[in-house]
Amino acid sequence: MAGAPRLGRAYRAAAALPLPIRRRAVRALFRVRTLADPGRPVLADLFERVLRLPAREATRRARAAALHDIAAETEWLALHRRSLPGIRRDMARTRVDEPESLERAAASGRPVILAPLHMGAYVVGLAHTMLRFFPGRPLLILRQRDDLAMETAVMERIRAFGVEMRFLKVTERGDFLPAVRFARQGAVVVVFCDLPPSYGAPEPMPMFGLPLSFAFGLATLARLTGATVVPWASTMQPGGDRIRLGQPFEVSESGPGARAAAAALVRDHIRTALLDRPEQWHLWPTLDEYLPAVENSVRNLAQEESFANASAA
Repeated sequence: MAGAPRLGRAYRAAAALPLPIRRRAVRALFRVRTLADPGRPVLADLFERVLRLPAREATRRARAAALHDIAAETEWLALHRRSLPGIRRDMARTRVDEPESLERAAASGRPVILAPLHMGAYVVGLAHTMLRFFPGRPLLILRQRDDLAMETAVMERIRAFGVEMRFLKVTERGDFLPAVRFARQGAVVVVFCDLPPSYGAPEPMPMFGLPLSFAFGLATLARLTGATVVPWASTMQPGGDRIRLGQPFEVSESGPGARAAAAALVRDHIRTALLDRPEQWHLWPTLDEYLPAVENSVRNLAQEESFANASAA
């Protein structure tokens, strides 16, 4: 949640409410703020250029993204403010589309890698997934940084439900070895699939007409563990959360063909999720980090389009 907003007193109070009431309250508070500041939202130009949305729709989606940032942080705070029974009632409102993929992965006895995006209130969705589909199995979350205090605090709240959870900092290839061991011992491993290429093992995944690349150490980990990878995305709805799954896959070979096939499935999952609910992806402000060079940046893309339009006039 890059640049997460600071919550005001009213939003902090709303975090203690049951989920449906909480989300209605946050939406009402945001509407009041929008009336006071009706200007064009920050992400509107980006949505218009990258997603090719009409100006009015881009503005609507960008305003929804501003609301979502506040709503998502309120949900994270709710994990601290709500009682455990209250959180369970909130999680009971989570809907999983086509849960058979997770049911088969859990029943197979193989290691499992969940590959989420930074969308929605994903911590709540991960907790629901573990409790419903993988009860009793430990959870290992891979990441490249240890300074994500807010993320760490809310994820550790999962422990209150009896889920054994660990974090593993991964910056070099050798750091994957503990993850391989944990996965083979039955842990469910979480590897976010939407990180920029600077996080390691970059793989081209062009989409939206842009030469984007993503970190893809996921493929190596899947091959070393023999795990089933389940692409995973959570989005927030007014009455609960919705989890959508991509096509599960395995990586049994080390050649470029197997890696490219896995990358194609992950790319399709990311693209589908972003097109469906673009306002709920937390990493839009860092989009330039996914591009190979400065000359391909979104800013320069806008300049090129303006020049082309002027030339055609």
